[in-house]
Amino acid sequence: MHQMHKEVNTLNAPRAFASIMHHAHDAAMNLRTYRTAKRLTQQQLAELVGVDQATIQRAEKMHSSARLETYIKCADALGVTLSDLFSDERTAEEALLVIAFRSSDASRRKVLSALAIEAGSQPPSPAQ
Repeated sequence: MHQMHKEVNTLNAPRAFASIMHHAHDAAMNLRTYRTAKRLTQQQLAELVGVDQATIQRAEKMHSSARLETYIKCADALGVTLSDLFSDERTAEEALLVIAFRSSDASRRKVLSALAIEAGSQPPSPAQ
């Protein structure tokens, strides 16, 4: 389990999650983006986290019956945080970069960071 998830106060978590879910319908949900970036079907992710495919489908659609526990298990299985799942919408490419960075060792992270800094310091290419 991700360290952040271990630090959640379990007494406050249901209320906090309900509050997030109340506002989250207007925000983008990245569970599907991260799942597809890992080339997993809903069924495959369901098997990894020990739920059925319909549970994953409801979570991706942010159905009111979706449980915090499901999102935590999905985040852990995908190698991301809850924050990643509920943050601004990301493209599949951005999701892959986050996954690659987090799953890399320290030396590879340095290389990826250097590439990101270099790419960020260059002006955007003109549209063709």
